[in-house]
Amino acid sequence: MSKIVVYILLAVSLGLNVGVIATTLVHRTTSPPQALRPGPGGGGGPGRGQRPDPGQIVEDHVRGMTRHLDLDLEQQKAIRAVLVQHTPQLVMFRVNADKANRRLVEAFAAPALDPVSFQQLTAEASAARSKVDSLSAVMLMAEAAVLTPEQRRKFAEVAPSIHSTPQRPPRQDGPPPR
Repeated sequence: MSKIVVYILLAVSLGLNVGVIATTLVHRTTSPPQALRPGPGGGGGPGRGQRPDPGQIVEDHVRGMTRHLDLDLEQQKAIRAVLVQHTPQLVMFRVNADKANRRLVEAFAAPALDPVSFQQLTAEASAARSKVDSLSAVMLMAEAAVLTPEQRRKFAEVAPSIHSTPQRPPRQDGPPPR
């Protein structure tokens, strides 16, 4: 039974990571930080390529969990506290994992592929993703402690589909890409 729980937690963690990483990638921009943007209050809204604000990630996550699991106010506060504590570090780990993955892709696409360098970059990317997964598991266990058994069951059912949905609209001109 405990192996099944571990596999479910791993699947949910991976689903959460995919969702947050996709969100991070969709919202990343090269625009200057909010305080440096022109206009009142920094001006300009989030643009493509901007890293999401950890506070916004927290509120979006709590809102989504509340919508899907019908969290009460105490549960919302407890989940928010877990997220506030860990989300800034998780965002940093994800940025590092994204950079490591980009270096790996660049090395693979280079005209001359150096197997030793590629293997080293693969290990670095794996280690960076491992940090994301480990912290995500800590956060998931802390969230699970707040949920009722029924809410955990429902979360295990809905989380992968919530976090693995495509972040862009489907193509209108033909079948989806393979």
